[in-house]
Amino acid sequence: MRYYELLYIVQPHMSDEQLKEFMSVVAEKIKSEGGEILKNELWQKRNLAYPIKKFKQGYYILVHYRAPAATPKKIEEFLRIKEDILRFINIAMMKKDRKQYEALEKKEENG
Repeated sequence: MRYYELLYIVQPHMSDEQLKEFMSVVAEKIKSEGGEILKNELWQKRNLAYPIKKFKQGYYILVHYRAPAATPKKIEEFLRIKEDILRFINIAMMKKDRKQYEALEKKEENG
């Protein structure tokens, strides 16, 4: 399995409860496609560099996950149909960025 990083921006009108629910929906989709969530954190509401769908702000959410190679494409298809998503980027993590997760995995295996 490979390591991936997903960053997505959600519309700013969502309440804290709605944000947490939306984050759990995305996490469940990753898990249902055979992935494992390593980090799922809400950054904060930030100003956008330019308006997107007439919004000037949005909530940034970062997800690190481990999944089979086919999963990122399915996650991207899922995010494209969600109206609350302003933008997203889903990339494979570079080797230097995933070392911390690989070290934790080895530690768990050894003891």
